[in-house]
Amino acid sequence: MRLGLVSIVQWIGLSMSSTTRALIAIMFVNFVTISGFGFLFPVFAIYGKSIDASATEITLAIAAFSFGQFISSPFWGQVSDKVGRKPILVVSLLVGGVLSALNVFAVTPELLILARFVCGLAAGSFSVAFAVAADLSTPQNRTRVMGIVGAGFSLGFIMGPAIGGLAAGNDPGPEAFARVCYFGAALFGAGGLLALFILPETRVRQDAATAHASASSLVPPAGGLKLFTHPVLAYALGMALVSALALANMEATFAIFAEDVLSLPPSGIGLVFGGMGIIGAVGQFAAAGPLSAWIGERGMLLFALGVLGIGMVVVGTSTSLGQAVVGMGLIACGFATVTPAISGLASLAASTEQQGTVLGYIQSASAFGRVLGPAGAGVLYDRFGPPSPFMAAAIILGFSLIGGWFEWRAARRRHTPSRIGAA
Repeated sequence: MRLGLVSIVQWIGLSMSSTTRALIAIMFVNFVTISGFGFLFPVFAIYGKSIDASATEITLAIAAFSFGQFISSPFWGQVSDKVGRKPILVVSLLVGGVLSALNVFAVTPELLILARFVCGLAAGSFSVAFAVAADLSTPQNRTRVMGIVGAGFSLGFIMGPAIGGLAAGNDPGPEAFARVCYFGAALFGAGGLLALFILPETRVRQDAATAHASASSLVPPAGGLKLFTHPVLAYALGMALVSALALANMEATFAIFAEDVLSLPPSGIGLVFGGMGIIGAVGQFAAAGPLSAWIGERGMLLFALGVLGIGMVVVGTSTSLGQAVVGMGLIACGFATVTPAISGLASLAASTEQQGTVLGYIQSASAFGRVLGPAGAGVLYDRFGPPSPFMAAAIILGFSLIGGWFEWRAARRRHTPSRIGAA
C-alpha cells in the first residue's frame, strides 16, 4: 500500500511541469506546516484544564511553538540559500511528524510547553516555502505568486483548528488529544512525502559574475539583521510582527471565548475556523494579484490592517454566534491580503541570493508576533474578561494603520524604491 501511494505521487509529479509541481507542493507544505501551529487549539482549553493548566499556561504552550519558529526561521532560511530549499523542507516535515506524535506524552503543563517549543523548532523551515515562491516568480508577478502560495498558509492557519476540532469530536479528553496529535503527525508525513517526490529544487545557482552583480546592488551589502536598515525591509519586518501578533491573539483565545461565551463544542469551533480558511484561501489565491496591481503592496497592507481591526471589534463584542461569524469573516478577509502584501514587499527588496535569508527574518518576526499574541492574550483573558484580547488586538492594528499611512506618504515623498539599489 505504501509503495503504491509513493508510485502514484511520483507519477503525478512526473506528469506536471516543474513550476506547477513546485506550486502545488509548496502550497501543501505551507498548509501542513502552519496547521501544526493551530490543530491543537480546539482541544487545548479542555485538555489543558484536565492536566491542571491555567489559561495563561495554555496560551504559553501555544506561544512556545511560535517561539521555536522565531529562533529557527532565520537559520533555516540562510541554510536553504546555501544547500537548497528541498532538503530543508523534507527533513523538517518528517521530523515534525515524529515530534507531533510525541505530544501525547505531554501530561503536565510544563511538558506541554516544552513539546510545543520543540515542534516549533522543526517548523521554522516554513520560511523556506516563501523563498520557493520567490524563486518561482518574477518581480512583476511576485505578489501574485506569493498570494497563490500563501493560500496554503491561509488554509493551514485557519483550518488547522478545524481539522483538530473534527478529529477531536464532541467528547474531548486525553483520547481526543492523542487522536489530534496522531492526525497532525500524519499530515506532516504526507507533506514530507509530497515534498520528496514532487517538489523540484528551485534555488537558482548563480555564477560568480551574476552573484557579484546582484550583491553589488544591495544596500547595505552585509547580511543578517543589517539588511533591515533599508526602510522597505524595516517596514515589512515591523508589519509582519504586528499583524501576526493580532492574528495569533485572536486564534489563541477564540476557542476559550467560544466555549465560555458562545457555548460552542470543539467541532463547532472547528467549523468556524474552517469557514475562515475557505475565505482566506480564496482571497489569497484570487485577489492578491489584482489588488497589488491596483493599489500596490503598501495599499494592500493598509486595507488588511483596517479590515482586521474591524473584525476584532465585531468578534470581541459578540454575544451571539451570528455576530461572531461575521467578525471572523472580516478577519479572514484581512488575513487573505496581509501575508502576500508583506512577503511581496520584502521579497522585492531582496536580491536573488538572499531570498531565503530575508524571508526567514520576516517569518521570524511573524513567529515572534505569534509568541507575544497568545502569551499576552491569556493574561488579558484571565484578568479583564473574554472581550479584552480582541479589543487589544484592534487597538494595536489601529495604531499600525495610522503609522502605515504616514510611512506610505513618507515613502512617496522620498521616492523609496521597492527594490534595494533601484534608481
